[in-house]
Amino acid sequence: MKIEIEVRAFGEVEVQGTEDAYKGVELMRVHKLSKDTTLGEVETLLSTLFGEVENGYNNPKQCLGKITIRASKEDGKIVYLG
Repeated sequence: MKIEIEVRAFGEVEVQGTEDAYKGVELMRVHKLSKDTTLGEVETLLSTLFGEVENGYNNPKQCLGKITIRASKEDGKIVYLG
């Protein structure tokens, strides 16, 4: 099944000569995983992506993650897309 993992970090930064300035960083990864993949394994992938974002943006005001599994229902069965 295809799993999309996104992490966004953003916050206010100081830029000389401006009253307000904001910075945002967003990364997204797509993984093809087996249905036997555990939540802990998915959490590890999310944690790795958090680390990548935080490595490029020290101390963001907010750092958010989202995991998406795309599926549909066909003939009474769940079918994973991707």
